[in-house]
Amino acid sequence: MDTNLLLNIAQQYGCPVYVYDGNTIENQFQRLQDAFKQVKKLKINYAAKALTNISVLKLLKKKGSGLDTVSIQEVLLGLEAGFSPDDIMFTPNGVSLEEIEEAVQLGVHINIDNLSILEQFGAKHPNIPVCVRINPHVMAGGNSNISVGHIDSKFGISVHQTPHILRIIENTKMKVNGIHMHTGSDILDIEVFLYASEILFETAKQFKNLDFIDFGSGFKVPYKEGDLETDIEELGEKLTVRFNEFCKEYGKDLTLVFEPGKFLVSQAGYFLAKVNVVKQTTSTVFSGGRFWI
Repeated sequence: MDTNLLLNIAQQYGCPVYVYDGNTIENQFQRLQDAFKQVKKLKINYAAKALTNISVLKLLKKKGSGLDTVSIQEVLLGLEAGFSPDDIMFTPNGVSLEEIEEAVQLGVHINIDNLSILEQFGAKHPNIPVCVRINPHVMAGGNSNISVGHIDSKFGISVHQTPHILRIIENTKMKVNGIHMHTGSDILDIEVFLYASEILFETAKQFKNLDFIDFGSGFKVPYKEGDLETDIEELGEKLTVRFNEFCKEYGKDLTLVFEPGKFLVSQAGYFLAKVNVVKQTTSTVFSGGRFWI
C-alpha cells in the first residue's frame, strides 16, 4: 500500500489505527480460485478466526466466499455481515450440545469433532446433515503449537475411530454429508498436505452420501520480504488431478472446500502508530547520533 496513503489515513483518523488493503485480500482469494479452476465444484470458506473485522467479512462475502466459524459469536458476526446461513460452517471444539443446537437454530452447517457429541446429536437430530472432522494423525505446520492434526491433538476424531463413526451413523440413521480435516498452520511442504489428503480420500470412501470434502487450510504466507510461502499453484495442479480422480471413483462430483484465514488477510494488514518519544535509559548506549539498545 502506498506510504502517502497510509500517512493520510493516520492524519485523518488518528493513531493507533488498523488498515486493511482490500485489493490484497481480493487478489489472494482469486489466486486460490485460479489454482483450482479445473475443479467442477469449489467452495472457499474464509476462516473468521483469522480476522473478524466486519468490513473484511463483507468484502469476502461480496467475493463469493463462505465462512468458517468456531464460536456462536463468529456465526452472529457472519450473519450480521450478510452471509446466508447456508454459507456458514460452524466448527466448534469442546462445546456443549446446547451450543451446537443454538447454531442449528440459526440455520448454519455443523461440523462435529468428537464421538460423544456426534452420537448425542445423531440421536436427537438424525435428519439434520452434519460434517465430521477427522484427525488424520499428520504432524504439519510451522511448529508444534500450530499443528492440530497430530495424534495428541484435541481437534477432530481419530481416523482410527472411523468404525465408531460408522456405527453411530448406522445406529442413529443420521446424515453425514461431508468430512473435514485441518492439520495445522504455516504448511510449506505441499507433499505433507497431499499425504494428509490421501488419508482423507481413503476415509471418504467409507461414507456413502457425501456432498463435499473439506481440506482445511494452513497455507504458509510470507511474513517479510523474501520469506518462503506455500506454492498454491503447484498444490492446485496436483490436488486437482487427485480430487477429480476420486470423484470419478466415488461416482459423484463432490465439492472441494478450503477454509483459508491468514492466507487471505495476513499480508493485507497495517497497524499505524505514532512514536511519542525515544527514551534513553541506563542500558542505552548513545554514540555518533544513534541509539543502540
